[in-house]
Amino acid sequence: MRAVLALLTMTALVGCGGPTGPASTDTSSDALPSLERRVEFIERYVTFRRGYSDLGFHVAYLNNGSGLVPGPSEWDIRIVAEVPPEELAAWVPPGVAALPSAETQWLAGVPGAGRAAAIKEWYTSGGLVVGIDRERSVVAYRRLKI
Repeated sequence: MRAVLALLTMTALVGCGGPTGPASTDTSSDALPSLERRVEFIERYVTFRRGYSDLGFHVAYLNNGSGLVPGPSEWDIRIVAEVPPEELAAWVPPGVAALPSAETQWLAGVPGAGRAAAIKEWYTSGGLVVGIDRERSVVAYRRLKI
């Protein structure tokens, strides 16, 4: 019985190691002085790598991977960016049809949100919203998981 109890305790302790994923944050791109620092920061919170000529974002990320009872993390990642025209296609989510409009209140509070005003190509799927302005090479992106 002691061996079983010791094994269960060890398993629980191993499962409660340090946090997985990036650190919790509530950060606006306005807090970072250069495009290079902004790109470095955002790449900690998204799985893709893209080129940017300008980048505004607001990242709210809660890492729930540590503690006595680890749980799933939560996030609201909002981006408005000017990107190289040849990279616009990489922003389109596979298998999602374009719509002429989408709910855009989430853009409030994102630095540079005004650049997204002319977007007329929107893709939405679950907690993902992507808007593309091909004429100005602007992308609006939101990934939400709560």
